[in-house]
Amino acid sequence: MYKFRISTDEELKDNFAGGGECVYGLAATEEKFALFFGKVRRLFGENDSFSDDWENMYNYDITAEDEQGNKLYFSVYHGSGGSSIGTPFSDELPPDYQQAKKELIEYIESAEPVDYVHDSVYYDVPVNVRYTVKDGKAYVESEFPEDMEDFM
Repeated sequence: MYKFRISTDEELKDNFAGGGECVYGLAATEEKFALFFGKVRRLFGENDSFSDDWENMYNYDITAEDEQGNKLYFSVYHGSGGSSIGTPFSDELPPDYQQAKKELIEYIESAEPVDYVHDSVYYDVPVNVRYTVKDGKAYVESEFPEDMEDFM
């Protein structure tokens, strides 16, 4: 069983590089992304990483600590594939990281999301995307450019 918290600056110095993986895979929806962001904000607060860039909307550096004081390091972020979890590994995760990652996702998913509005832009197209969470329900508004056919 792990406890999760924001990583300290000291913990971050030598403990990150590696890869990430989308939380929802093929089951991803904008509504799930919006709720996930609200849940992460509930658990870990606001931070300076918030951005209007949809592919880089937020990042939280998280430390998982077990009962023996062993620490594992994660990044919870919104990347090009949406809600994602990063680890210091580029290839297969060791069993302790697999377990902690599973618990981290369950911990986040079990939280009630905060109410918020966040405007972002998917700059590749560009599409304006507004995430709103109100009373535990997600709303997503997208505004496509008038010349959308130029981007296809």
